[in-house]
Amino acid sequence: MKIIRTLLIVFGLIGVFGYAFYFLFEWQIIGKFQKDVDWLFWACVKILQVWGDWTGLGYNLLNILVFIILQPVLILLFFVLWRLEVSKHKRSKD
Repeated sequence: MKIIRTLLIVFGLIGVFGYAFYFLFEWQIIGKFQKDVDWLFWACVKILQVWGDWTGLGYNLLNILVFIILQPVLILLFFVLWRLEVSKHKRSKD
């Protein structure tokens, strides 16, 4: 029952924020949405270029390190930590 309540709260918040962004940023006009997505993409590219120059690694290598190596490692790490907490919680209940 607690899981269902939590899921309803999460989906409700996603719906509220989605609805707010839809009207706040005028995303009902598909061109406006695409313009915002393009701006975000190029801002992220610029950040990676600056970091690449700053570290001396370059844009391409930094992109590979972040999205091919670091992101999957972090996802796996958080999954393992989550599973450890779940098993620890189950053991403490027994």
